Amino acid sequence: MAAKYQLATLGCKVNQYETEQVREVLESIGFRPVERGQRADLAVVNTCAVTSTALAKSRQAIRRLAGKGQTPVIVIGCGAAADRERLREIAGVLAVIGHDVDVAVEIRKLLVDRLDHAPTPGADGPLGSQQPVSPRQPAGKDQVWMRPPSATRGHHNSARPPKEPTPAIIPTALPIVNTLATLGPPISGFFGHQRAFLKVQDGCDAFCTYCIIPRLRPTLRSKSVDDAVAEARELVRAGHKEIVVTGIFLGAYGRETALRRRFDRRTAPLNRLLAALAGVDGLERLRLSSLEPGDVDDALLDVLAAHDVCVPHLHLPLQSGSADVLRRMNRQYNLDDYEGMIDRVRSRLDRPAISTDIIVGFPGETDADFDASVNMAKKVGFCKIHIFPFSPREHTAAARWHRQFVAAPVVKERKRRLADVERDCSLDYRRQFLGAVERVIVEGEGAFDGAAAAWQAMRRGRADRYFEVYFEAEGLLPGEVADVRIDRITPERTHGTYLPRHARTLPLSVLPARDATATCAT
Repeated sequence: MAAKYQLATLGCKVNQYETEQVREVLESIGFRPVERGQRADLAVVNTCAVTSTALAKSRQAIRRLAGKGQTPVIVIGCGAAADRERLREIAGVLAVIGHDVDVAVEIRKLLVDRLDHAPTPGADGPLGSQQPVSPRQPAGKDQVWMRPPSATRGHHNSARPPKEPTPAIIPTALPIVNTLATLGPPISGFFGHQRAFLKVQDGCDAFCTYCIIPRLRPTLRSKSVDDAVAEARELVRAGHKEIVVTGIFLGAYGRETALRRRFDRRTAPLNRLLAALAGVDGLERLRLSSLEPGDVDDALLDVLAAHDVCVPHLHLPLQSGSADVLRRMNRQYNLDDYEGMIDRVRSRLDRPAISTDIIVGFPGETDADFDASVNMAKKVGFCKIHIFPFSPREHTAAARWHRQFVAAPVVKERKRRLADVERDCSLDYRRQFLGAVERVIVEGEGAFDGAAAAWQAMRRGRADRYFEVYFEAEGLLPGEVADVRIDRITPERTHGTYLPRHARTLPLSVLPARDATATCAT
């Protein structure tokens, strides 16, 4: 019987990708996913440290999965790099692995060693007993801390009957190679998701004043074009029709720094990568994760406009509509740069969906500063705004500006106001697609509201321009591509009618609506 694993991921798309790397490593040495109602033999928690709240949630996840130290937990991610000393004291933590080593390689080495020295009958699980211990082993400069084997093996827990040792398949020739330069091993699928993330870049040295990531992932690395294309082909073979290209600072792909003043403008590594990925056979949609104004030049837009597989959606963080706040954030653009980029995008792409991030309550943000963010959001007409209240992060410049912190009730009210603006902007953006036919990749099925009789037929999917669409199409499976005519739009949802592809004769986004009198709910 194979050992069982459980995974938990907090944070960004990069973390989700790196969790998939861990999943494939675990399964390559014989682990299998835990089933509902069972206790895992091993848990891996991929932590986030972008805010203090995210780090606290990471610690909660570790304790929950460890179950008072009964299940061994490997901790990875930004939290492992930021809070190693505190995390290693949690009962049940087997190892804390930071970013300065190849996480997949270290996990493989750790587990193969422990499984190769199988516990004697009566030991608690395939990795031995995980009773709480308090080692005082110095961590040193190494980014990997492991609980000593003597502290995790050979202790019988009398509270439960002994289990038979769990066999595991351990290859005899494991490639233990440091592959940091290539961002670790490629993945062959994205478990449980229709879209697959493809990490092509890591690291940032831009040092926005509110961000801890340059301290945790300071080394910039990029995946080669050939390796990225080969991985994309494997993901498509696994059934993923959409790939999201992601990185810590995607605009710095192929470069040694994220500081644009040091870029060699004669080269365009990201553009070459996108053009190559767009040529992968069987790929229906290629989407980019976060970019900044300096990344979106005419050459990049040429690539996006030249390939139908590249969707007209860009995530372009604004962070603030105030020139003064942007300066204190140490962002690498000003408002003129941002507006100019938006104009270029709209001049080249058909009704592009532009999503963004905005931070509310940055130290020193005045009512006028916040109003500037609201006015910019209305002017751009974002399809989606991710709203983040400022969270002081230890070891960042902004966290030291205590006297300028905005009162919590003020931040709460500003969040509410901006959420109202986001709702209106989203509705206005989607209204222009009434009667249009949009390409949708099915992501889920089942009832969301209305009559229970419609449960079996209801489908949910995401259009090229990022918004979700609900429609009836019984028998259509998650992962399939559908043409859906947009019939009704409410502030909460977009509804449509499934059109079998053999019935469509006009191009997408051109077919007239069945009901010409359809109106938007407000």
